[in-house]
Amino acid sequence: MDILKTYLKESEERLLSPLVYAYIGDAVYELFVRNKIITENPNLTPYLYYLRTTMYVKASSQAIAIKKLYEELDEDEKRIVKRGRNAKPKTIPRNARLSDYKYATALETLIGYLYLENNIERLNYILSQTYDIITEEYTNAKNSCQQY
Repeated sequence: MDILKTYLKESEERLLSPLVYAYIGDAVYELFVRNKIITENPNLTPYLYYLRTTMYVKASSQAIAIKKLYEELDEDEKRIVKRGRNAKPKTIPRNARLSDYKYATALETLIGYLYLENNIERLNYILSQTYDIITEEYTNAKNSCQQY
């Protein structure tokens, strides 16, 4: 993904708003999810790809993931997550609770930060863990609904 990389001086990266990190992180995360879904399900229709993708990128799913991942983060990553969670966005989606939206922004801030820091190994770990956590949540919810 080097083609997408914006090369900033280290001093410029440290000055970025958490919402800028989240803006980049949102794009990186969505691209990761789309690639993963297409790889796992190569024969779906575009509409089914869309439905699967929304399961992973909606605020409530991202909020669950960052809460479960938080204890695995180092101090620098926790600081970035807190900055993202406490950022003051101009808008809030109509279909998300404010608390979920803040945690989703925190996750996207972390992803954007790792991407711009070019910490690709850690970025891949966080992306994979996020995907796996959300997959597990939906599998558990689906299985508990089928029991009744």
